[in-house]
Amino acid sequence: MKVNPVLQAHGLSVHHAGKAVLHDFDLDLMPGELLVLVGPNGSGKSSALRALAGVQALSAGHVQLQQRAFQHWPAPQRAQTLAYLPQDFRSQWDLQVQELLELGARRNAARVGQPVLAQLIESLDIGHLLQRRLSQLSGGERARAGIGWALAADSPILLADEPTAALDITHQLNLLSYLRSRLAHCAQLLVLHDLGLAMRFADRIAVLADGRLLGHGSPQVVREAGWLEQAFSLEFAWHDSAHGLYPIPLG
Repeated sequence: MKVNPVLQAHGLSVHHAGKAVLHDFDLDLMPGELLVLVGPNGSGKSSALRALAGVQALSAGHVQLQQRAFQHWPAPQRAQTLAYLPQDFRSQWDLQVQELLELGARRNAARVGQPVLAQLIESLDIGHLLQRRLSQLSGGERARAGIGWALAADSPILLADEPTAALDITHQLNLLSYLRSRLAHCAQLLVLHDLGLAMRFADRIAVLADGRLLGHGSPQVVREAGWLEQAFSLEFAWHDSAHGLYPIPLG
């Protein structure tokens, strides 16, 4: 039986200040998949994610969400279906963490109950932060609170831009393990800079360079195709461990 993508990019192009930052970008996100975008700084990863989330003006192309054109989705229904966590997540209010989570859950109140929030709070290690305001948190704590806001709606699609960037290694591993545990009901597209984590946790990796998609595939396919070498202009040695492939940049 044919399985349809939950999110599709068709020929997306994006310009900033007259400069093309994303060229003819095509990508599908499949149900139950953790797909990771990697590439150098300025390669178009964040622009691609914003375009897929519907918050980036397009110069060309279109996005389909569950086989329907993005513009045909009412905003409330779209917010229930797709959660987007930007790289620079900021709340315009200095909320308590508990209030922030409840605000996120309101997007899908009929689906999210206390058991869902309780599991989320435990998995993100933010139970001790619930009564603290965002201004009182460290960078890593604030990042975990923002991730909690994005996940609190329990949406079937998650787009997250560098969700591990401000986290220590323990919380990085905990977060990515938790995200994988949610794949039965939530397809996920992440931007990650840590290539080792991408190789370990992703089902599929898409490699961008200079605003263009070089290719996508399993970690083994990415290794064999040499896309990382092409994107980063580096040589890599590859370590094959029990946890998967690990690329070691050689300079």
